[in-house]
This record gives sequence, structure tokens and C-alpha cells, in this order.
Amino acid sequence: MASLKTISRRPAASARTYRSVDEMLRGHGYRRVADAVRQLSAKTKLIDQLIVARVAAGLTQAQMAAKLRCSQSRISKIEDSQDADLSLGDIQAYARIVGLKLKLDLR
Repeated sequence: MASLKTISRRPAASARTYRSVDEMLRGHGYRRVADAVRQLSAKTKLIDQLIVARVAAGLTQAQMAAKLRCSQSRISKIEDSQDADLSLGDIQAYARIVGLKLKLDLR
């Protein structure tokens, strides 16, 4: 059995310290990470707008859930999903509560 002294979670003495996450990622797949973030961001533009509107309205997820008569975990799942996962009904209800008008434009 290993003693507690041999199981250490401390970084090695030669571990490098970075000034920022950006600096840490450079040279370690930075472009891959940046590309993945851009792709995810493109898939959550509508959800991001809904979250910003909820926060601007001064509502927590729990308060939003109460107004929509659902659970807080449902709001969390909505906000943690991608735009393609949303239903039109969810978007309408969410927008109504936070004071947004939904405009659907098909061309």
C-alpha cells in the first residue's frame, strides 16, 4: 500500500506558470480549441441571446422557471442546449417572459 507521502497532487517543481489561458493554449492545440469554441458559438447564438435577455431582466433560472411553470432544471437544460434543439414554443414563451418580441422571417 502506498503511503500518503508518495501520492501527491502538487505540481512538479518544474511546472510552468502561465499568465493567461490564452498563453497556456498557444502551442498546445490553440487553433483546435479556438475552432471548437467558434463552432459551438455558432450553434448557440439564439440561446445566448435568451440568456442575456433573462439576466438583463433580472431573472434567475429559478424565477424564469416559476414564470414558465416548469422546473429550474428544465431552464438549465434549455440554456445548455444548442439552437437546433429548441422548439418554437420554448422560444416564444421565453421571449414573452423576458420582454422580447419574436419575429420569424422565412425567405
